Amino acid sequence: MLVKIHKDGRNGTGLHIGEANARRYFSRRRPYIELRLDDLRIRCTLPPDFWQGRAEIHDSRLSGWLEFKVGRCSVGRDSILLSMVPSASDTFVVRPHSARQPESLAADVTHPRVVQSEHALNYDVAPSLDSCSVA
Repeated sequence: MLVKIHKDGRNGTGLHIGEANARRYFSRRRPYIELRLDDLRIRCTLPPDFWQGRAEIHDSRLSGWLEFKVGRCSVGRDSILLSMVPSASDTFVVRPHSARQPESLAADVTHPRVVQSEHALNYDVAPSLDSCSVA
């Protein structure tokens, strides 16, 4: 889901989730959610007015992370979009949004591919080009 950074004078910088996202991705039975911010994991309490038209998340640790990671890029821009990807029950990974990466295909964790280096290939097994026909 896409969320916006929300700057509030009294609560610092937080995330504006939006009412539609709140209904779709959050459970009223859980008074909190967990956010993964790079290597940092935090638990944020959802305020009572989260369900009454003010779907925003504020936390001092979240505010510090947002200002460090994204705040420097916000000069001259009205709003910055972030991706909030569900990774487990009531857990979301927050990262800067990239328009090139479709939200539905965003992966939680990527594993490096192991590639056999060229010098380790066995050339004796491959047929020579002289014996191959191209017709």
